[in-house]
Amino acid sequence: MEPRPLFLFALLLVTLPVNLNAQQPSGQQASNQNDIPTITRTYAITNARIVVAPGQEIPRGTVVLRNGVIEAVGPDVPVPTDAWVLEGDSLVVYAGFIDGLSHAGVPAPRRDENQQEERRRVQNPGDPPPELAGLTPERDVRMLLKPDDASVEKLRRVGFTMAHVVPRGRMLPGQGALIFLRGQTPAEMVYRGEVSLFAQLEPAQGVYPATDMAVLARFRQLYREAARRRQHTTLYASDPRGLEPPPYDPVHAAFFPVLEKRQPVFFYTEDALDIHRVLALQQQLDFPLRLAGLAQSFDVLEKLKQANIPLFLTLDLPEAPKDTSKLGKLSDDSLAARYHTYLHVSSYRDVPAEIENLKARQAKERIKYYETAARLHEAGLRFGFSTRDADPDKILGNLRTMIKYGLPEEAALAALTIDAARLLGIERAAGTVEVGKLANLVVTTGPLFDEKTRIRYVFVAGELFEIKEPARRPRAREEGAPPARADGTWSCTVDSPEGAIDTTLRIEGQSGTLSSSAIPQELPLENLTLEGSQLSFSVMTNAYGRVDARLTLSGDAAEGTIDVPGVGGLPMRCTRTSGPER
Repeated sequence: MEPRPLFLFALLLVTLPVNLNAQQPSGQQASNQNDIPTITRTYAITNARIVVAPGQEIPRGTVVLRNGVIEAVGPDVPVPTDAWVLEGDSLVVYAGFIDGLSHAGVPAPRRDENQQEERRRVQNPGDPPPELAGLTPERDVRMLLKPDDASVEKLRRVGFTMAHVVPRGRMLPGQGALIFLRGQTPAEMVYRGEVSLFAQLEPAQGVYPATDMAVLARFRQLYREAARRRQHTTLYASDPRGLEPPPYDPVHAAFFPVLEKRQPVFFYTEDALDIHRVLALQQQLDFPLRLAGLAQSFDVLEKLKQANIPLFLTLDLPEAPKDTSKLGKLSDDSLAARYHTYLHVSSYRDVPAEIENLKARQAKERIKYYETAARLHEAGLRFGFSTRDADPDKILGNLRTMIKYGLPEEAALAALTIDAARLLGIERAAGTVEVGKLANLVVTTGPLFDEKTRIRYVFVAGELFEIKEPARRPRAREEGAPPARADGTWSCTVDSPEGAIDTTLRIEGQSGTLSSSAIPQELPLENLTLEGSQLSFSVMTNAYGRVDARLTLSGDAAEGTIDVPGVGGLPMRCTRTSGPER
């Protein structure tokens, strides 16, 4: 079957009149011209390199997605007639990334002055109300989700499609859920709820438990009391005669699924000492445990091997402090090589050497963190990744750093996909590009960990998101140079795989029109702006919604891209043929 010429078709649509009500059957009209209906939920990515799983790939094949599920994968898969085709030449398809623990979609709480006042007035700081003590294990993260929170899009832009999210808080913030990184409502985001009880060594402020050791003691007390209450509840349910009804307490009741081994405790901890403490707590109480964070796990590898529990390593890495001296230009490897274990300082003249040695020692410590993922892998420990505390814009760079310091690329990909799915118990639904699994995909312009590669598309449960490059800041105009002007008539060419498309752009002040060689009707430009030499505008189409263009002006020439949703950015070159008066 020949793929349909969607690139050319998309550009021709730009010149069609936007009259949705006339296009739709009676009773199915859009409420306004911005309510563009979904034409199809079937997609075909053709002629792409498909990484089915780490170490397993199809050099050139097709992936068909229908109604949020992968329908077909292979080198000779026919393209359905109702599919929206994405040409995959030079593109690579991977399974969508899975975040092992984060606060995605959970906004950070504002500072609560009323709660601070309550804390000051509490009569017994040794036994404060649960909320002031950071004890809210009954709180469900599904009630806290905000689909429009910026963290959702930021993680999706770097390839994450699902996440295990937990509430924010202190010692026991609440219960986690597995979510899709998409949706207009919290309900649309949720894949599975009540999947974890989240805990961390985060003391309360000014009341008990106010130290790490107090947090551990309080957890132990709550767990054992919950076990006693559960036993009472079970006995009463079997035969209530002669027994007083057990009192209900939400804090203790939240532990019942953990006691029944139906729900694990996800403990977030980073330093080696706290990892030791949490592992000892688990041995005492025998609850199902998952560990996340683990920044200093390089010092407790043997303990982790003995524990044999799921791990989720932080994607946050330490950064070198800003240094304007000549040492600041050195890489961490070069700087660490200058470290002297037994440097002797005998006078003030040796202070510069001592400063250099201190910076070298700091570099050696940073390298330990860079090597952590590789050491976990070498120790035979399976792990996923956690984005909590990580800057989304630095995640792909941090992964490349981990690979530079010994983590195999296949292991890094596994931790993002299939290993994360296995550790979260969803490997039958996600983690690989296989028939029947969720249509969670990442489509890149090249090998994932290549520094020049960028993410082009992300599919979340079959919903397509085009990942556009961030708009570049316009260069400052040179002093004395005349300001750029966009007014006039521009003769433009848009390059598509099916050939060049001639387009005419007319701009006057804050308005303008666009027409093409195919259909001469002019359509109005929307959101027309000129900042410095950067010109941008939009045109509404009846099938693809808003089509955006971004051009850089240089005298009577302009170059840039026109972005068609689901198709991508097409090169656009323009030459001014008339006006303005110069």
